[in-house]
Amino acid sequence: MERKKIILLASDESTAPLYRVRLLAKLLERRYEVEVVGFQFGETERNAPRDFEYLSLEARNNCFSFLEQAGKAKGFLKGDLIYAMKPRPTSLGLALWHRKKSGIPVAVDVDDDELSMIAPFSKYRLKNFLYGLPKLGQPNCFAYTLLLDSLVRKADAVTVVSERFRKRYGGELIYQYVDTATFDPRRFDRDGIRREEGLGEVFSIAFVGIALPNKGVENILKAMDGLSKECRLWIIGPKTEYARKLADRDGRVDLFGTRSPQEVPRFLAAADLVVLPQKKGPHSDGQMPIKLFEAMAMAKPIVATGLADIPKILSGCGLVVPPDDIVSLREALHLLTRAPGLAGALGALARSRCLSEYSWERGIEKMAGLFDPLLEKKIEKKRR
Repeated sequence: MERKKIILLASDESTAPLYRVRLLAKLLERRYEVEVVGFQFGETERNAPRDFEYLSLEARNNCFSFLEQAGKAKGFLKGDLIYAMKPRPTSLGLALWHRKKSGIPVAVDVDDDELSMIAPFSKYRLKNFLYGLPKLGQPNCFAYTLLLDSLVRKADAVTVVSERFRKRYGGELIYQYVDTATFDPRRFDRDGIRREEGLGEVFSIAFVGIALPNKGVENILKAMDGLSKECRLWIIGPKTEYARKLADRDGRVDLFGTRSPQEVPRFLAAADLVVLPQKKGPHSDGQMPIKLFEAMAMAKPIVATGLADIPKILSGCGLVVPPDDIVSLREALHLLTRAPGLAGALGALARSRCLSEYSWERGIEKMAGLFDPLLEKKIEKKRR
């Protein structure tokens, strides 16, 4: 039987959100034919994963260039479903326009509050709108993104990454599902990896991801100050300016740089503890970090701030602290550094929950339940 084709339409392939695109592409290709198409308005994001095929439509960051490329894009958008990555003009906007011309159904994925992801990153929409007026010539400026945000429910299907977004947009909750066969602690020798990498035996606290001020990485160092156990902070991710400054200021920081999706589980296996101390803000209220689920799959003890759905997901298998609460974070670190039995038990429970609720198998089951009826409707319409 011929596999149905789903086209993932990325809003901008030069940016870090390509991580979510990769996850969904890898997930869907287990059941469907998948093609990733996306605009590229800037330099290729050197930190984004590039281990899947995609068609890049290069354009200058202005509406004229976008519209020119959008006209050409219709020749590439030939499939059974267009899955827009983010409610942006260059993804959902183009997909809805193409549906009007071709009848191809449209789904949209929401993994961020896009209206808070545009400078000046304020929770006040009027402030963002006024600030963005000089940028009306850019296709993904605030005003046009605000319009597309209001059109999310016009899609034939909606997927969201957290309960907050489900309340706002409706749709199906699709978490950051993990390839639990790749992220499997049984595949790795912790001590052997440490010897190969020259990491020694010091207790390691890992932050995995893009270290930026809003991620709260500096709070880990503040919390480490009061610990009786000697610890090091591993930053497994891009060597951002912020990460370099932390390393220059504090000799306890080790920068591992960007690692491929295949390398990340190896370094997680070598770490003792994972901390995700994201700060509270309009941009983070509904976010669900991929790295949380990867750490769970690797049976790591986890400390994370209680944002979005994290308290529910880590209930009984991890420690949750309030954002920017250094005292609570220090107490959690102190507990896990002093009680290896508890840390190991929490890690095992986290992996067990990941296997039962957040594996690729569970993810494709949910997505098939959403997309198969939509694809069948398209076939029936063709027959008529």
